[in-house]
Amino acid sequence: MRITKLLIACGLLILLPTSALALAVCERNVDTVEIHHINGMFTDNSAFNNNKLAIEEFLSTYFTGWDFDFDVSGTYNLSEPVFEQILQVARHKLQDANAATRLAIKQFLNDDPEYLNDPDGIAAVQDFLTDINAAYTGILAEDDARKAKASLVSLLDSCARVVLITHSQGNFYGNALFNDLYAGYVFPNGYSLAQYPMLGTIQIASPVYTPGGAAGTVYPEVVGHVTNNNDIVMTMIRYVLGGSVEANYNASYNSQDFTGHALELSYLKQPGQAEEIAGNLARIVFNLTPFPLHGQNAADSSAMQGYGYSGINRYLDIQFTSGAVYRYSEVPAMAFDGLHGASSQGSYFNEVVRNVYPFKKLE
Repeated sequence: MRITKLLIACGLLILLPTSALALAVCERNVDTVEIHHINGMFTDNSAFNNNKLAIEEFLSTYFTGWDFDFDVSGTYNLSEPVFEQILQVARHKLQDANAATRLAIKQFLNDDPEYLNDPDGIAAVQDFLTDINAAYTGILAEDDARKAKASLVSLLDSCARVVLITHSQGNFYGNALFNDLYAGYVFPNGYSLAQYPMLGTIQIASPVYTPGGAAGTVYPEVVGHVTNNNDIVMTMIRYVLGGSVEANYNASYNSQDFTGHALELSYLKQPGQAEEIAGNLARIVFNLTPFPLHGQNAADSSAMQGYGYSGINRYLDIQFTSGAVYRYSEVPAMAFDGLHGASSQGSYFNEVVRNVYPFKKLE
């Protein structure tokens, strides 16, 4: 019995630092950007893969030098027979409409910007979004949605910033998944997505009522959409099924795609639209907010326990030996590098960081 207990104790001693190391590695990924794509209707598997390649080319054109993973992941939205596909879109539209009728979220939040900094407020938002999920039951139950959720969860589990790029019908899946994940996802280190939004979405040629749905209304800074005013497919859906978000890009006629709808030809390969999408993506990436980062590095100081940094947000997070965690904003990378290499990290903090940069207590 004593030998068994000793083996268990030794095992725990081995596991604890391994777990801490895994979390530190995870938290060092917060400036990595992962893109996940969901396609629209009437797209075969070959066209889906071509769209992913087009997104990768778009990223390499506009975001060279950023820490983007240019190997874009995606979930293929199966292209059913014509009549079945049309019925599916109609069902999706109805579910999105039912969710839209529940959008009392602005009154629910009472336009209070500090609401999401309160634990009770976070819990209330999650409850609200869970209730909204009832409207998306049908979409979330589909194989395409389940596969997409598994992929998004895997990306979020890496602690990277994740942005959904959805097109046409894929935006219905995007709304449902965006809402579902903000309602319940928790990072490996125990923080919730609802408190620290690290998932964004860009909707292209969108037929939904509200881009991002209810969650998009709570977190508008991590949502974007671009729809051509001459997109024939979206115009038909808007007038036949009603209620879609209005077009927001004044597009010129494109002889390569008279529909104005194709992801590659009418959006990613058109300079004006591509720049609009890139601007949305850059804004979203900057507005994604990482959880406390003090687990990145153990401090060599009698006053500090751990610290971490995000170059995108310019956040320096420090956990003091009291257990309190503070986030310092607008901190340049050179200040973090100086702290990291300082012979006396406590003295460096007092001289270079303390009372110099804006800060708030995280926990």
